[in-house]
Amino acid sequence: MKNTCSGLPYESDNRTWLDSFLLSFLEEPTCSTYGWGPVQIYPAYTEIIRQDTPSNAVSFLKSGEVKLTWADQEGHEVIAGLRHQNWLIGAPSVLLGKPYSFTITTLTQCALRCISAEKFLHLVHSNTDFSIHLMKLLSQEIFNHARTLVTLGCVPAKERLKHMLFRFLPDMPSKKGADRQAKIILPLKYKELAQILAVTPEHLSRLLKELETRHEIQRRKDGSILLNLDSFQ
Repeated sequence: MKNTCSGLPYESDNRTWLDSFLLSFLEEPTCSTYGWGPVQIYPAYTEIIRQDTPSNAVSFLKSGEVKLTWADQEGHEVIAGLRHQNWLIGAPSVLLGKPYSFTITTLTQCALRCISAEKFLHLVHSNTDFSIHLMKLLSQEIFNHARTLVTLGCVPAKERLKHMLFRFLPDMPSKKGADRQAKIILPLKYKELAQILAVTPEHLSRLLKELETRHEIQRRKDGSILLNLDSFQ
């Protein structure tokens, strides 16, 4: 199924051109040669970067999902976005020589490799292949921001919600699979999910109830959600 305005299918971004390079480049022994540290595991809901602190490192998100938040001086916080595996966290700030723009918090258990800002900048200047893929990565981020704005403007909130739920599937479901249900654990609070979807929490509650009434999802007592995959095609 595709959204009428955005043309977005219910699937992950196709970034094989990036993933294949990074997955090989950031494995031993190549990564150590350029100064990347060992893989470190962070539990869910761990803050790994604080907004407005000096940008002294870049992290490669080998697996897991994180959220980007921004807070004003009064402490009002908004979610600026989500990032998933095979992403470079903090690269824009290091390249610009500015403090980190956002607080980065893990939503699930995450595996990260880190490199100092100094070694990262040396890598950008000395390795053409890495620089090209970095430019593609940052261009993809700009593209995704523009696509999100278009989606908010013309895709119904219910479809945006379904797309968001689908992205939290741990694995891409088989189109020929006998079991047409998939279980997800939503790593966001409903208030946070409503914020990302640009709806009120009350409207989000109505949308979830509507999906349940149409048997597209089933909320369970343990907090998980069952998706009826036939409704997400």
